Amino acid sequence: MRIEFVAFESMGVRSQATYIETPDARIFIDPAAALAPRRFSLPPHVREVERLRELYREIERRVEKSDVVIVTHYHYDHHDPARFLSPELYRGKTIILKDYRNKINVSQRIRAYRFLKILERVGCRIEVADGRDFSFGETRIAFSQPVEHGPDSRLGFVVPVCISDGREALLYTSDVEGPVNENVVIFAGMCRPRVLVLDGPSTYLIGYKYPEEAFVRSIELMKNLLRIDSVEVMVVDHHLLRDLSYSEKLREVFEVGRRLGKRVLTAAEFMGLKPTLLEARRRELFAEEPVDGLEMLRSMRIDLRMLGE
Repeated sequence: MRIEFVAFESMGVRSQATYIETPDARIFIDPAAALAPRRFSLPPHVREVERLRELYREIERRVEKSDVVIVTHYHYDHHDPARFLSPELYRGKTIILKDYRNKINVSQRIRAYRFLKILERVGCRIEVADGRDFSFGETRIAFSQPVEHGPDSRLGFVVPVCISDGREALLYTSDVEGPVNENVVIFAGMCRPRVLVLDGPSTYLIGYKYPEEAFVRSIELMKNLLRIDSVEVMVVDHHLLRDLSYSEKLREVFEVGRRLGKRVLTAAEFMGLKPTLLEARRRELFAEEPVDGLEMLRSMRIDLRMLGE
């Protein structure tokens, strides 16, 4: 199994875009990326917009050669409603989507139906993901039942996915914000992944939109995930990497990983890159170079409201 992390917070944008090749299939999970419309009361810096444009070119290149595209939910950093990607890229592919009728909140249901209309126009095989298994040769794609996007269902539901090529497996949790739900650990135990891709707790929102008790629970569940004997690598990124002090916040998890002889690292580090936390450094970027990216976004015909989750 070949794993490429294409766009993540550790690479400078909001995303969990992951590309996987097995002997039987080329699979892209959540081919999209976004920026925080406002952070520290500041708009996106020009360097963030440049990075977004650069990484979308990488996403487009891999979507073009994919056989299967998976969308785990309908936030703009996980699905692209023809903002950057041409709908023609989906023609003839199998598109496996979070159920657009059940276990979904109103805003995501609206986005889902808009996305479905785009897909139906170009012609592709559309399948509902929730709780189902799909086979492509020896490659098996298994989806969990939906779990909450974080401590409660206000942000909707997501579908974790396990991909196995018959020799090894990868588990992609999507936006579980921790996890804080024991069902994610149960699904991981059934998946038995070698590589676990986790979005991590939203530590930058603790005391605001992310309860302290959710953080404490997420640390315990992450340690439980590391204790699954098949797990060799835990990639923790996305929500967690919006916090410059992420390594200190996850100190207990890193310690358990070291004790068990397992690697805990960011998506950038997995790919041999140095983490580049642009959103978390937005104040610093503006202090160094006070140039926002709004004009560049306008030239790209991108509305700020279409950037964030």
